[in-house]
Amino acid sequence: MDDFTRVNNVLQADKSVMSDGCKALVLQDFADKFHEYFDLIGLPRMELTCKNGIYTVKLAFEAERIKKFNVLK
Repeated sequence: MDDFTRVNNVLQADKSVMSDGCKALVLQDFADKFHEYFDLIGLPRMELTCKNGIYTVKLAFEAERIKKFNVLK
C-alpha cells in the first residue's frame, strides 16, 4: 500500500474529528513522501475541514532545498 492510499484510508475511516495521534501519523506519512523531493524544515502542517461530508485538506511545509531528480519518460 503506498503512502497516499494509506492517508486516504485513514481519512475515509475517520468520519469524526481527526485525533491528534491520527493527524501526527498522517503528517509523518506526508513528510516521508515529501522528503524524497525536498529537504524539509520540520513536519508539514495540515488544515482539515469537512463540509457536507466532503473533506478539504490543505498542506503546507517549509524546505531548505529542492532535491535534484530525474524525470521518468
